[in-house]
Amino acid sequence: RSSEISQIFDAISYSKGGSAIRMLSSYIGLDSFFKGVRAYLRKHKYANASTEDLWTALSEASGVNVSQFMALWTRTIGYPILTVTELEGGKQIQVRQNRYLSAGVANEDEDQTLWWVPLGIETSANKDQHSTDVLTAREATFDLETSSTKWYKLNKDTVGIYRVKYPANAVANLAQAIANGELSTNDRIGVIADAASLASSGHSNTSDFLTFLRAYSNETEFVAWQEIVLRIDALQSVWATESKETREQLRTLSRTLFSPLVQRLSWDAIDANEDSLVSRLRALAIRAAGFAGDNDVVSETNRRFQAFFAGDRSVFNTDTLRAAFAVAIRNGGRDEFEKVKSYYLDSANPVDQQLAALSSLGFTTDPALVDELLEFALTDAVRNQDVHQAIVAINTHGANRERLWQWYQDKYDLLVGRYRASMNYMGILVRLSIAEFVGDAKADEVERYFAGKNTAKFQRVLDQSLEKIRSNT
Repeated sequence: RSSEISQIFDAISYSKGGSAIRMLSSYIGLDSFFKGVRAYLRKHKYANASTEDLWTALSEASGVNVSQFMALWTRTIGYPILTVTELEGGKQIQVRQNRYLSAGVANEDEDQTLWWVPLGIETSANKDQHSTDVLTAREATFDLETSSTKWYKLNKDTVGIYRVKYPANAVANLAQAIANGELSTNDRIGVIADAASLASSGHSNTSDFLTFLRAYSNETEFVAWQEIVLRIDALQSVWATESKETREQLRTLSRTLFSPLVQRLSWDAIDANEDSLVSRLRALAIRAAGFAGDNDVVSETNRRFQAFFAGDRSVFNTDTLRAAFAVAIRNGGRDEFEKVKSYYLDSANPVDQQLAALSSLGFTTDPALVDELLEFALTDAVRNQDVHQAIVAINTHGANRERLWQWYQDKYDLLVGRYRASMNYMGILVRLSIAEFVGDAKADEVERYFAGKNTAKFQRVLDQSLEKIRSNT
């Protein structure tokens, strides 16, 4: 249906499609993959072709039944979780596949698909190569010397679309391998992403995720730290209603990770030719440490913030400006809020920095300032396409989520009228307004609110947001 077009072709569709192609090319080898693509293009040039034609060309080039492989990944919903069990004797592992759901363990009706899963097993003794084992049944046994290898990992370079749950001793061994710098960047990202996702869905303990976190203290790659921040932010969001002691312990862990990183990178580039990823890593570390309550970072942020608005624009670059605005507002009050707001309103400033200022305003913890921001978001000072920028950070502070949700309800008719020609934008706003809630009762409340409304053009986002609330719970 036409109402679903903007929803069907979303980030999930494109990401899964690209990931499936990457997994396939890794399994059959890049040479065979490109050989098949060339043959496909030559055979069908100036003509129509189907997806099956591509699979046929790739099958002929690789000797692998690609159609069978890809049909399971492109025509079925979801992806699997692989559960690894080490068998007695230390020479084999048992691997079982089930459908992975972020909201918990799949029931029998939801768990019907048996994927074709390339395992890509790598070990400490053979880091540059991986096995060609494939899991096609519900479970199977594979040879692996678990007793004599320091560590092993499924899904080498994290090219496969699946999560992996390891036994406790394998978790500890992988954590040590990460601390020793023995895993590739992609594998380090994959390990922490799996651990966080499995903790969130209830397939494993949060302690496994925290065990892995400690192993990243010497991490140097921006993309790995970016994944770590994403996962810690998600945990802090879910735990926003936990006890103050629990939340402070998580803040302490964040300081343990990010404060040394700020000290190592300092606030300013050593030379003008600094890699842009280093600059982004510095900003990421400043924001994380500042939000975790590092007194030195907060103090230096405030000093530079005041200098910046006194006229010294050299104290921040584009990356650190965004981080500093966020930290200053989160730890400050009206003065910081008004200064950043005025920076957004000054059309003489670069547009990207104006939007950075706008998106930072929601980090305030002051309820009165949140109410002002919500009213400001719908004034002529904020373009229609930038309203989400104004509210994007409000849900990062648990106490302000109800205000944001109430605003959405109060302004619903106004918003529908404004975005009638692009109702998918209503999906963006509803996700920001509800997706960080925790509690089945809140999910039920949201469902009741939308029960009598026409949500056809953003129903998929609404469903995903409701699923996330239940997953958070």
